[in-house]
Amino acid sequence: MDILPEWENIDPIELKGILLVVGATDVGKSTFARYLYGCLRKEGKRVAYLDGDPGQGRLGPPTTMTLTTEKIEENDPFPQQGSVWRRFVGSSTPVGHMLPMLVGAARLIKAAQGAGMEIVIYDTTGLIDPNRGGLHLKLAKINLLRPRMLFAIQRAGELDPLVNPLRRSRGFEVVQLPVSPSVKRRDLEGRRAFRAEKFAQYFAGSQTVTLSWADLAVFPTSAFRPNLLVALEDVKGYLLGLGIVQQINEDSKEVTLLTPLSSPAAIESLQLGDIVLDPETFFDQPVRELA
Repeated sequence: MDILPEWENIDPIELKGILLVVGATDVGKSTFARYLYGCLRKEGKRVAYLDGDPGQGRLGPPTTMTLTTEKIEENDPFPQQGSVWRRFVGSSTPVGHMLPMLVGAARLIKAAQGAGMEIVIYDTTGLIDPNRGGLHLKLAKINLLRPRMLFAIQRAGELDPLVNPLRRSRGFEVVQLPVSPSVKRRDLEGRRAFRAEKFAQYFAGSQTVTLSWADLAVFPTSAFRPNLLVALEDVKGYLLGLGIVQQINEDSKEVTLLTPLSSPAAIESLQLGDIVLDPETFFDQPVRELA
């Protein structure tokens, strides 16, 4: 991890509440957030880490947001075991899924606070394009969550429309940070390949489970289709596991899923995603492209 002098100038003793890390893709948000997490843990702070990127997150499978209170090290396997909560977004992009992103963030932060965490580091997505709703989404998160501090990492003023007005707000502090020169940019194919690798790791060793959807709450409707990604959720709406549709029996209202979830006993609801996965390569494709 290349540590910038600007990072070392941050005093972890003074930090508390929700800390929001924002920036475009490939600016080093996650590296900085993990550095900050480690510093706070060394100071004995009760801190949680929220990996809020459903496309390029590292603490859980794509299409999800993950909260952990466990120690994070570069060599640790992902997803981590222990105190982990997840919410299903249903897609690898916030575009078209901003409400699930906001609800997921609020629920996960509430879980962290309920577990006694005094600080939550929220590593956000790289969507900042105003034409795709990126800055509006960031502002909605700020208004909803009321963070104590905003860490803005930018190359050339791309966050100014968000950061400059917020600097005049007395509700929280804005800290601007440069992009690390060691950051490597990834193209769209590289990012897609990363998701496929994460899905392949997640579904390794999975088995099939047949469920009666007549006995479960299914959102938004029971429009199952082959290879559709489905979330298996508990009574509180947290993710128990992901599944890939293998077979559909309309007569008996049963669906067979490939899933690493060993026991279906705690399943309260099924949440249908907006992507399908190739069962051999695990590359994802939006459902809308198949219509």
